[in-house]
Amino acid sequence: MEDAPSENPRRRVRRVIGWTALAVLLVVIAASAWVVTRVLAVNGEAQALATLEGDARTAIAKGDVGRLDAIAREFDTRTEAAAAAVGDPIWRAAEIVPLAGPNLQAIRVTVEQLRTLSTSVASPTAQALEGIGDRGLMADGAIDLAVVESLHETAARASTSLEKVRSRLNAISTGATVDQVRDGVDQARRLTTTLSASLGPMADITGVLPAVLGGDEERTILVMFQNNAELRSGGGITGSFAEIRAKNGALRLVRQADSSDFRPADEDVEPVPETTSAVYGDTVGRFVQNATSTPDFDLSGRLASTWWKKLTGHAPDVVIAIDPIVLRALLPVTGELTLPDGTALTHDTFVRDVLVDPYLALTGSEQSEYFAALTERYFTALTSSPTSPSAFFSALRTPVEQGRVSVWSAHDDEAAVFAASVFGGPRARHIAAGPGAFALYFNDSTGGKMDSRLGVAVGAVSATCRADNHAVVAVQVTLRNDAPADAGSRWPLSMTGGGHWGVEAGHIGTVVSAAAPSEWLFGGTRKNGELAGAVDVIDGGSPTSALEVDLAPGESVELEFRFVSPVAGAVEPTLLRTPLLRAADEREPAPLTCG
Repeated sequence: MEDAPSENPRRRVRRVIGWTALAVLLVVIAASAWVVTRVLAVNGEAQALATLEGDARTAIAKGDVGRLDAIAREFDTRTEAAAAAVGDPIWRAAEIVPLAGPNLQAIRVTVEQLRTLSTSVASPTAQALEGIGDRGLMADGAIDLAVVESLHETAARASTSLEKVRSRLNAISTGATVDQVRDGVDQARRLTTTLSASLGPMADITGVLPAVLGGDEERTILVMFQNNAELRSGGGITGSFAEIRAKNGALRLVRQADSSDFRPADEDVEPVPETTSAVYGDTVGRFVQNATSTPDFDLSGRLASTWWKKLTGHAPDVVIAIDPIVLRALLPVTGELTLPDGTALTHDTFVRDVLVDPYLALTGSEQSEYFAALTERYFTALTSSPTSPSAFFSALRTPVEQGRVSVWSAHDDEAAVFAASVFGGPRARHIAAGPGAFALYFNDSTGGKMDSRLGVAVGAVSATCRADNHAVVAVQVTLRNDAPADAGSRWPLSMTGGGHWGVEAGHIGTVVSAAAPSEWLFGGTRKNGELAGAVDVIDGGSPTSALEVDLAPGESVELEFRFVSPVAGAVEPTLLRTPLLRAADEREPAPLTCG
C-alpha cells in the first residue's frame, strides 16, 4: 500500500504562520483588553484626583490645615491605585504601539510623578502642618522655634522633590496624544505650580524666621501701622509705630510712638530716586508719614529704619507694615477686645470705631493715647492666644493676598527672602504678578482722614486695534467723594486737613498713579474722556503715569491711563492696587478704541 502523499511544505508553513498570527492576535487582544482595563482604572482615579486638585487649591487659599491633611490622605490612596494600574510589564510593552503608545507613556509618567508628589511632597507637608495644629505654635508665651525649624526642614525637602516632579512633568511630550491625555498632563502641571507657589515661600520664610524671632540673638522688630483713611501707595500714612524685642521666640512690646514724635526733615533721610519724587512728591523722604508713598517697600523699610534710629538711637532689624484691616481680620484669633472707652470691637463696626470716630471726637493727644492703648491690648491678646496656627493663617489669608502685610529686613539674606515673597510690598507683588500685570496706587493729598469717604471703582481693558497689532491696555478708575456737603464746615481739621495742604476742607485730593510692566510705552491719560497732562516717568523699571484730582463732596471723576505693549499680540491684563479702607468696586471696563 502506498504512503499518503505528504503535505505541501509551503502549505504547512502558511498554516503554521496562520496559527501563529492568530495566537499573536489573541495575545495582543488580551493584552489590549488588559491595558484598556488599566486605562479605565487610571481614568477613574484621575477623575477623583481632578476633584481633589480643586479641593487642594481651595484649602491652600484658606489655610485650612485640617482639610489639607484629609486631602493628602485621599490623594495618597488615589495615586497608589493609579500607580498600580500603570506599573505592570504589559502596560510598558504597549507603549511601543503606534498611536496608543505616546498616550500610554504620557499617562504612566504623569501617574508616576503624581505618586512621587504624594509620597514626597503632599503627605509629609500635610502631616507636618497637622502636627503643628495639634502641638500649637506657642509654648510658654513664646513662639516655639523648634516647630518652625522642623517645618522648614520638611518644606525644604518637599520643595526639592516638587521641583524634580515639575521638571519631569514639563518634559512629557504631548504632541501625539489625544486631548483627554493632554488635558490630564496640563492639570498635573497646574497642580505642581499651585503647590510650588505656596511650598517654596514656606520653605524660604521658615528658614529665616528663627533668626528674625531672636533665635541667634535678640532682634528688634518695628511694626508700622498704616492708616488707610489717609491713603499711600502701600496702604496708608505710617502714623503709629511699635517696637518689639524678640529673643528665642519670646516677644516684648518695649516702645510706641506716633507721627507727632518725628520732626519733618529738611532733606531726605534716605536717598529717594528723582522719578519717585516726580510721581509721589518731594516729601517721601522728609515726612515719616510718607514712608509708604512709594510702592518700593525696600525704600519704605530703609526710610522707616532711619526714622526710628533718629528717634531712638538704634535701628530695627526688621520692619513690618500692616493696616487696621489686618487687625480686624485677627479678631477671631485675639478673642473679644474692648476699646479704651469700654466699647467691644466687632468686625462690622471696626472701621467706624477705629478709623472714623476717633478723628471726629478726639483731640490729637487723645488719639495718640487711644491708639497706644489699643496696640498694647492687641499685642497682649495675640501673644497669649491659644488659637491654632491654622486659624491664624486662615484669618490672615485675605489681608496678605490684598498686600496689607509687607516685611523688610536689614539683613541681606532675610531681605531677599521677604522681597521674593507675598510680603515684598507693592512693587514686588506687581512684578511677581507677571508680564500682563498693571498696578494702581493712591496717595492722599488732603492732609486729613477723608479717604474713609472715598469711593473707588477700577478695571482694565485691552484692545488690538493699532496697525502694528500692538495691544493697548487702558487702566480705568472712577473716584467719588461720598462725604456730606457740609463736611468742610462740620468736621474737624483731623478729618478734613483744614485746607492747609492746598485741598479745600471737605474735598478729597488724590494722586492716582498707574504702573505698567517693564518696557511698555505710554499711551496717554484721560480725565472724563479728555486728554489730560500727566506725569510720565519710568519709576523702578515700571512706566508710571500720575494725575492729581480734587473732588468736592458728591463729585466723581473718570480716569483712564493707557499703555502700549512693546510687542505685537493680544494681552489679558490683570490689575493690582493699593489696599483701600473701603472695598473697591470692580467696574465693567468701558469699550476701548485706539483713537
